[in-house]
Amino acid sequence: MRESDLQDTQDTDVIDLAYVLRVLRERYWVIIGLIVVVVGVVLAYSYLATPHYRSSALLLYQRNNLDDALFGSQVGPDSNNDREVSTGAILVKLDPVAESVVSRLGMTQTTSELLKMVSVGTEEGTNVVSIRAESSDPEEAADVANAFAEEFVKSREAADKATVATARELVKAELDSLTGDDAVSDYGLMLREKYESLRILEAMQDGGFSVVQQARPATNPFKPTPFLNGLLALVVSLVVGVLVAFLLDYLDKRIKDEKGLEAAFGVPVLASVPAVGGKWNSSHSDKRSREPVGFANYPILLESFRTLRSNLQYFGLGKERQAWLVTSGLPQQGKTVTTVNLGLTLALSGKRVIIVEADLRRPMVHEYLDVPSEPGLSNVLAGTRKLDDALRLIKADDFVPLESRRQQGDQSRGLLQRNFYVLPSGPLPPNPAELLSSDRMTALIAELTPMSDFLLIDTPPVIAVSDALLLAPYADGVILATRLGSTTRDEARDVRTIFERSGIRVIGVVAGGAKRGPAYYGKRGYAYGYGYGSSSPRVDS
Repeated sequence: MRESDLQDTQDTDVIDLAYVLRVLRERYWVIIGLIVVVVGVVLAYSYLATPHYRSSALLLYQRNNLDDALFGSQVGPDSNNDREVSTGAILVKLDPVAESVVSRLGMTQTTSELLKMVSVGTEEGTNVVSIRAESSDPEEAADVANAFAEEFVKSREAADKATVATARELVKAELDSLTGDDAVSDYGLMLREKYESLRILEAMQDGGFSVVQQARPATNPFKPTPFLNGLLALVVSLVVGVLVAFLLDYLDKRIKDEKGLEAAFGVPVLASVPAVGGKWNSSHSDKRSREPVGFANYPILLESFRTLRSNLQYFGLGKERQAWLVTSGLPQQGKTVTTVNLGLTLALSGKRVIIVEADLRRPMVHEYLDVPSEPGLSNVLAGTRKLDDALRLIKADDFVPLESRRQQGDQSRGLLQRNFYVLPSGPLPPNPAELLSSDRMTALIAELTPMSDFLLIDTPPVIAVSDALLLAPYADGVILATRLGSTTRDEARDVRTIFERSGIRVIGVVAGGAKRGPAYYGKRGYAYGYGYGSSSPRVDS
């Protein structure tokens, strides 16, 4: 096997194991819940159900062969032990036997009800028949088993005696038909001898079956058995719970991991952002907490966006100025947070960054960066304000901890005070699509591009409106913001279709809400390029 094939096999095993562990971790409540319910119900039934007892009586089949001894041959049909034992096991549960048991024990049950209490079996390789009786009363179970055994033995004895008696009566009839001389002849004497032998044989018939062990009342019930039932319920519910967990995961269209994102969108994951803050605040409808914005409170975010910053360099090779459009499939996927934090990270590296808040429907950049929304982009596009009036310098130091600024690759405090700008949305216009597709927008992008090293354009979700498609031609590529556990496969399919039909280059996705350890995010920084619309160089790391 080639080394590359071996590596692919190992990677597949790791991916499969990671998938299994993820499903078990996320769906453990299904497994535990099913175990608790099933085991609880089974144990409750086991302890509350009426106990049943079982007793067994044993019969032995053994022919005495008196007919051979008396006559030198069998009087009855040929005997085969195995066949006789099997036949006897069936005859035990005949209605006549059951009726005799009912009469003997004075039971109130009907014959059919009594027969349901009894089971008959044979011991393989032996001539032993086992008669088992079950009842909620241990005494009754023993009495029924013994009664069936004894009544069956009596019935077989009576049947065999009847067979010999028939032969005896035939001999007697022949004797009675003889005349005086014939009666004293050798033939007559032979018939008298046979008659006496049959009479003796009839008296000694036992049917071949005898009771070798009486049934005794059981001291412990055979069912229910709480321990065994609970153990079986535990195993079964565990297996079923795992199957249900994987079934629910299969039916759940939410994407849970980075591999799922890459498969669904067809582009690489540029960075995985850990799940911190960002919870919905019920007192501020449609507004997210500001905690995930910036790195002062959550330094772990900085490493994730450094990874995103590093990966972007592979897609902008040879370009001194770069423009990137950030969008998402649907709202609440973290596109604006991604735009702001990426801008801060780029500013940390000494690059001049301008963020254009091109979401003229539900803008949030100005709130996250704590700047006025007016004047802004809509004013500039409408011609009521100049760009210099709307462009605002952001004090990036307020969003970055001091120790993070001093790490390798980041610049001094003073530089942060002059290289991070934002163009807020301005007042919301009634015709945002027309403004964004106007010649003024083209001229504005042309004016902003030479003013920055990185131009980041925040746009509305692409499935909701077409604004991102109108602005994508101004950018070098599109970055998709997603949220693990929220973004669905259907959403990914729709987004992928939209960009493929438009021929727009999507360079990758940012996986927000990842639940990983801090050390993981530094390792996630591989960069290889492929996307919708056009190809880009692949770089392995």
